[in-house]
Amino acid sequence: MKIGYCPTMAFFIDEIAKKIEFEKINLGSAQSVLTALNNNYIDIGIIGRTAKKTEFNGFKKRIKNGYTLVTNKKQMILNNDLPHLKINTNISENIVKTNFPYLKNVIFHKTINFNLKDYEIWLISWDDWKDEYELLIPVDEQYNKNSDFRVPHLFSKNEKNLAEIIKLINNTQ
Repeated sequence: MKIGYCPTMAFFIDEIAKKIEFEKINLGSAQSVLTALNNNYIDIGIIGRTAKKTEFNGFKKRIKNGYTLVTNKKQMILNNDLPHLKINTNISENIVKTNFPYLKNVIFHKTINFNLKDYEIWLISWDDWKDEYELLIPVDEQYNKNSDFRVPHLFSKNEKNLAEIIKLINNTQ
């Protein structure tokens, strides 16, 4: 089995590799992983974000829930700038303070209520993701993505392959 992954998911691939044998292929980016899947170059893809409907048509599974930053235009930002950003969220204050203590200017809301044209930044649960959202991607000085805003998303065109690896992952956690 060939599993392609983006660099942000290297830690997750290494954990799986301790349990099962497969050919792992670092494809450099989430988009490259999805392209490889669409071209049948790999059997399973693991990336740190969900795929938009236009990027992949097949089976997918998120390993666990997590949180990400969204806005109206996909862009990168340095991790050092995060404390200075005004960030909206409907996530509990306790979760934000525990998981993202460096976010200093957070506005808490009871619901997600925004218009992407407003240029607002929102911290959302991956459960609340919509295709019209764009990611705000925090990176370090070497452009490595901040893994606090990524969780493993698995993709495959073969439902059986995906079910098998999910079963193995669940049995080893």
